Amino acid sequence: MALNLRIDGISDEPLYRQIVNAVNREVKAGTLPPGYKLPTVRELAEEMGISRGTIKHAYDQLEYMGVIKMTQGKGSFVAEREDEDAASRKERAMAAIDQLFSQLEELRFTPREMEIYINLKLRGLEEKYDVVKVAAIDCNPETLQLMEKQLSQIGYAETAIFALSQLPEVAAKLNADYDLILTTTTHYAQVEPLIQPSTTLGMMAMTPATRTVIRLAKLPEQAVVGIVCASDAFAGVVRMNCQGMGNWSDCMTTQLLGNYSRLRSFLKNKGAIILPEGYGAFASPEERELLASYEREGGQLIPYDYKIDRGSFLYVEEQIKKCINKKRSL
Repeated sequence: MALNLRIDGISDEPLYRQIVNAVNREVKAGTLPPGYKLPTVRELAEEMGISRGTIKHAYDQLEYMGVIKMTQGKGSFVAEREDEDAASRKERAMAAIDQLFSQLEELRFTPREMEIYINLKLRGLEEKYDVVKVAAIDCNPETLQLMEKQLSQIGYAETAIFALSQLPEVAAKLNADYDLILTTTTHYAQVEPLIQPSTTLGMMAMTPATRTVIRLAKLPEQAVVGIVCASDAFAGVVRMNCQGMGNWSDCMTTQLLGNYSRLRSFLKNKGAIILPEGYGAFASPEERELLASYEREGGQLIPYDYKIDRGSFLYVEEQIKKCINKKRSL
């Protein structure tokens, strides 16, 4: 099986975007199955007569979309079916919503009227299904995003995320509207006093993913390493978990996303950059391109994948089952 890409050199569409669209189409059509190994950046660049930077940019975009997985030292592979199905379901859902809105516009409903009718239907669905409303609380947006992604894998759970700083203002809403409230071991003592005994409060331990630890452990002792993220709180998590991993771990500096010129200067003397898994949600298009360019020029980007540990995940699943049984017994 070979990767068959056709590029239109006179099209107004950028070359990297044509590659992204072509690979995405073949993956969706099943021509490229999960686990299929794509050509290396160098191989595809030589085969197509396109610069390596263009190919690398296309692969970066495909990974960001969840179409492929890139593993240093092993290559680039089509993502497993579960990741592909998730992306496909989202696309189909958005298409269905767009079609619904178009039909409602033809019937001359205003956006406010659409919102009212949709909310009525949603309340009806909530009564029909045994949905457990879960609230996740933490101090930084990066960890909250990762928590939401992992909790969404649990059936019957509808997850919302809240910043710890919001807690005094949203405590009444949490107690009234949510069946299960989750926070990390670090913040449990801060959250507990504001949660009523009738609402289940759970505690989760977070840990770096094995692949993240392995990549960090391979950094040279004297490497110059920086942290790029959206919040100082997440940078603190990274520093705490990297202690003792090498001389580099004692000298890390941080640059927050949101300032393009400072980020460009920050990257200049760094051999590796640690950033949150899914950092694209916090970075501007210009910042994403700057980071991709940094990597193309030999810098190392290390996504920091911070996960709910296995024991905590099983605990959450058990609590959700208890909430469902409680609802059914009422």
